[in-house]
Amino acid sequence: MNLKELTQEYLRKEGFCPEETEFGLYFKCEGKNFLLIYDDDDEQYFRLMMPCIFEMTDENEDEVYRAMNEVNSSVKVIKAYIMRENEVWLGFEVLADSTPVVDDFIPRAINMLNSGARKFYQALQEG
Repeated sequence: MNLKELTQEYLRKEGFCPEETEFGLYFKCEGKNFLLIYDDDDEQYFRLMMPCIFEMTDENEDEVYRAMNEVNSSVKVIKAYIMRENEVWLGFEVLADSTPVVDDFIPRAINMLNSGARKFYQALQEG
């Protein structure tokens, strides 16, 4: 079983009701959206995204970049991105070994993405 299948199985077992979309595997956890993006050329690459946590505008662009930098420099493994020109997304990216134990790292990925979102919103408030 590959990483994608293991992840689907784990999410179903935990009651997340994942949906296959054109972008990857979508699911909700505690009211937040998550998207597992596959890389068919690298089956050991695990990329879990928290899409569209904030919308950047011309008026808040500087503050958004500062908050993104705070996340990128202080939250382990989490990266903040601008996607679709104005949406802030957070990503958890790791290279899994050939026998990944997804029960170990999926809950941690979700927790770390939530921490990244909190750090982002905190940095925005602090300006």
